[in-house]
Amino acid sequence: MKQKLLYLFIIFAVAMGGLFQTERVEAQTTKVYWDGILMVPGQAGKIKVVKPINLWKRTSDGLVFQRILKPGEQYRVYRYDNLYGGQYGLGGGMYITKMAGYVEYKTPSKAKLKELANAQGSSPAPGNTASNLFPVEKTPSLTIGKVSSQSITQIAPGVRKKFFDIDSSNGSQKLFMLEYDGVTSNIELKTELAKDQIKGFETTSSQANSVVQNDSYHVVGGVNGDYFDKYGQPIDLMMMDGSIVSTPQTALSDLAVLGIKSNGKAIIGAPKVAMNVTVNGGQSYAINSVNRSRAANHLVIYTKDFSATTGTNELGTEVRVKVESGKLNGSEKLVGTVTENVTNVGNAKLNSGEIILSGHHFASQFLEKVQVGDKIEITTAFTPAEWNDVRESVSGRYHLVKNGSLQTIKVAGVAPRTAVGIKKDGSIFTIVVDGRSTASKGLTLQNTAKLMKDLGAQYAMTFDGGGSSTLVAREIGANKVSVANKPSDGGERSVSNTLLFISKYKTSALATIAPASDVLNLFQGATYTNLSVPVKGIDQYMNPVAVSGNGTVTSSIIKSSNGKQTVTAGPGTYAGVVTYDGKTTNINIKVTNTLDSIKTSVNSLQVAKAKTAQLTASGMNNGQAVITAPTAFKWTTTIGTISNGKFTAPNKDGIGTITVTYGSKSATIPVVVGDVAPTILESFNKGISNYEASGDRVKTVSVQSVTNDRDGSKALKLAYDFTGTTGTSGAYVDAKTSLTISTPSKKIGMWVKGDGKGHWLRSQITDASGKTVQLDFSKNVNWTDWQFVSTEVPAGLTYPLKMALPVRYMETENANKTNGEIIIDDIQSIYKD
Repeated sequence: MKQKLLYLFIIFAVAMGGLFQTERVEAQTTKVYWDGILMVPGQAGKIKVVKPINLWKRTSDGLVFQRILKPGEQYRVYRYDNLYGGQYGLGGGMYITKMAGYVEYKTPSKAKLKELANAQGSSPAPGNTASNLFPVEKTPSLTIGKVSSQSITQIAPGVRKKFFDIDSSNGSQKLFMLEYDGVTSNIELKTELAKDQIKGFETTSSQANSVVQNDSYHVVGGVNGDYFDKYGQPIDLMMMDGSIVSTPQTALSDLAVLGIKSNGKAIIGAPKVAMNVTVNGGQSYAINSVNRSRAANHLVIYTKDFSATTGTNELGTEVRVKVESGKLNGSEKLVGTVTENVTNVGNAKLNSGEIILSGHHFASQFLEKVQVGDKIEITTAFTPAEWNDVRESVSGRYHLVKNGSLQTIKVAGVAPRTAVGIKKDGSIFTIVVDGRSTASKGLTLQNTAKLMKDLGAQYAMTFDGGGSSTLVAREIGANKVSVANKPSDGGERSVSNTLLFISKYKTSALATIAPASDVLNLFQGATYTNLSVPVKGIDQYMNPVAVSGNGTVTSSIIKSSNGKQTVTAGPGTYAGVVTYDGKTTNINIKVTNTLDSIKTSVNSLQVAKAKTAQLTASGMNNGQAVITAPTAFKWTTTIGTISNGKFTAPNKDGIGTITVTYGSKSATIPVVVGDVAPTILESFNKGISNYEASGDRVKTVSVQSVTNDRDGSKALKLAYDFTGTTGTSGAYVDAKTSLTISTPSKKIGMWVKGDGKGHWLRSQITDASGKTVQLDFSKNVNWTDWQFVSTEVPAGLTYPLKMALPVRYMETENANKTNGEIIIDDIQSIYKD
């Protein structure tokens, strides 16, 4: 017995090892364990079973049950996607459904991942590659409210875009986030200016997309930056490409600046900058600002980043310097040669590779002594000294978190917010919280500070908020960024500068694909030819790779036969697979049965007894025929039989209808079989309470119920007087409730006792589409006895027909304006010639 149990245990262990040791497991010289499980390359995390839960295998036919997993069992996780309500991939096609309280998911620390990489004899992988575009993270616990849903997308190695729906005490909040892990190589943060100059405005997305990109330089995300004045000038310190482009104007006690050092590390603080210039190695002179309006006695440096010209008046001196080496930062000395010195002119032109030293009064007197050919040296020093190594910087306003401590901000108001934070591990993240809408209320500054601390910030500050708050990101497979949030102005606001996330990973070969849309909409019962969807190509670094053609769609709910694909499932959302060039990806298939309308091949049908007729229908959606297969519709009839649009008439005369149904929409086709006797639409035997008289250019007009002398039944008399009128006169019988012709009619007829006056007898009908048609019975009523008159019903009308004016008795000639009366009886619909 013990031997048998041991044997079963070994078999079980081998089976479980198959789940652990997937195709991703490789030989390791040094084994790395994490919580008792051997780690392998490609592992994203691990699952521990808390309550019994099903293990599934994904196949082309959908999920196939494998067995029930028991509490305490642990498995490696290699991926996560949103199919089937969200599932963790264990490798080998095995999946566990995400169910709160049934499983616990954990991700390894960066230190553990580094240990694994070292064991493999390779450097850490550049973030998550395209095999894990949608990583799973623990839901953050926030002071401002509870996260109701979240989504994460890897948009570049080491860079993730995140979205959170938050239920806060102040209402719904939408949080958008970009995060760089701070360690992945070939990722950098850069600043950008609107229209490439200090004075100007440009939207965040336009600034990002105007950056020159190539296969080794990709803008993958960004946010709006500093507050700005009416000219678009950022308020405080900004550095680009290792050089100051604007000096701060705010007092140090209120200054907040983000800096990016030469090693890519981020810092937040309130740096003081001191700048001095010397001429030919002589005594230094203090520089007041860079690219700011020149004030009294000030010495200002102007660069090409400012505008086309300095914009100064003639009350000063401006010295042009050709830059030979160095930049305006704390670790370099800018060196140049004077090429021009101009006094009392101002507004000097700004050129690339040059600076202008512009001085007023005392500063002007200093510059007047400078000669062409003199050597200029400019030194820059920051306090604290760590800012001397900063190469990119952008400012904001409020410090939210300092050294892990929440700051107190006594500023009222709820608004959209943009903020940036630095975590203890050196990673940097930016957030945008939408506001001023029912979908997202916005936050106070104090709650923004709490949010940043909860998200892990050791240091945090705000950028410009309100209508300026904008986060852009590169969507999967796109080569440009697009706006991720919903700015409160209803569209993007033009701003002064931005902070951008740059990936410098060179575009490589196609690694995976993604559908252009996450959801494919199909119609229940519809048949498609070569069902496919547009796809986007992605390399291992999430860079876009050009692909041509579409990806083929397969699913357990799609039956293929002879190059046709038919949807076999009812309304709902199902899993599908897209295949392109040997690469596969998942897609959600949404099946619907909601149409705008149904169009049939005929509006009405007349057929001989026992004969057949093939009918077709088209389900219309947004003006397109999306359903055409007869089998997709439900066909019913009140006469004969019908199957998939093929109608078989009974072997007897009769009238009826065929109804075509799909979902909640239907269309009805009137049917006439064989020789059918006319239908009396109105005999007047029940009186004329449904009728009244009206007229045009008539002295008098009236209707009266009479006993006719044709068959002794009731009839309607129309009396009129056209005398003394000019123009077309008419005496009409109006039906308060229109007469209805439901079955296709060849002719409309009626009995008429004329008055011999030669007037024009007409009728008016309107079809189901609203088309109005005039029917002519006789243009010359020259008889005085009873006579049956009829007129053909035009083909192509949509039934049912409505007759609101069954009688129109008219005269167009002034010379024939008479008075008289006619009698009408048995208005009828005729079904044969």
